Amino acid sequence: MFILLSFAVFIGHAYADHDDEHFIIGYVNHPRVVNHYKPLIEKAYQEIGINATFEVVGGERGLRLLNQEMTDADVIRYEIVATLDNNLIVVEPALAYGASLLLCARGMLCSKSVLHDPDTAIAVTTRFFYNIDSDPSSLQANISEFEDFNQVITLLRSGRFNYAILPSDFSENEIFEKAGIEYLPLVTHKLVHVINKKHVALKTPLSRAIANQLKNQ
Repeated sequence: MFILLSFAVFIGHAYADHDDEHFIIGYVNHPRVVNHYKPLIEKAYQEIGINATFEVVGGERGLRLLNQEMTDADVIRYEIVATLDNNLIVVEPALAYGASLLLCARGMLCSKSVLHDPDTAIAVTTRFFYNIDSDPSSLQANISEFEDFNQVITLLRSGRFNYAILPSDFSENEIFEKAGIEYLPLVTHKLVHVINKKHVALKTPLSRAIANQLKNQ
């Protein structure tokens, strides 16, 4: 059974009155995004002369806002978000390589087989099915979808869920291990910066700026 739980996330009003004088970049509320990738992207834009405004957005909603030109870019996403039928462009180079990880509480079976167990409840972030390229009907587990990364971690650590699936760039692996959480990569992807197609002219200079920031890390 698939349960969709919708949680409201406070979003600034900047994009509600969006115009071309305000370059708005969305980002998801993930510790690694906030503390590492957001500052990197901010410096890259400053290098090409753009002082952008950053707004917290949800996983699914953030892409919808970008596709509809309500925001101009997103700090970091899986490369698969950009398709021929939407308005998103990937800016290379990749910021990192990441995966959708199955997280398993201490003492629980940590195997892909739990995805097909109707008695297993799994907390996931939005776009989970898209990220692993899977049809919801192909999984028998009880999947509950949440917008916020931190909420999913809290649900796992509190014992409300024994399993979770989250996007990761593998930087949290040591934290998981210390907490007794086992993890299993389900699918891997490039993690990239994305912009709306109307800003295609920025792709080359932005690519150079991002490469410079990665080199200076």
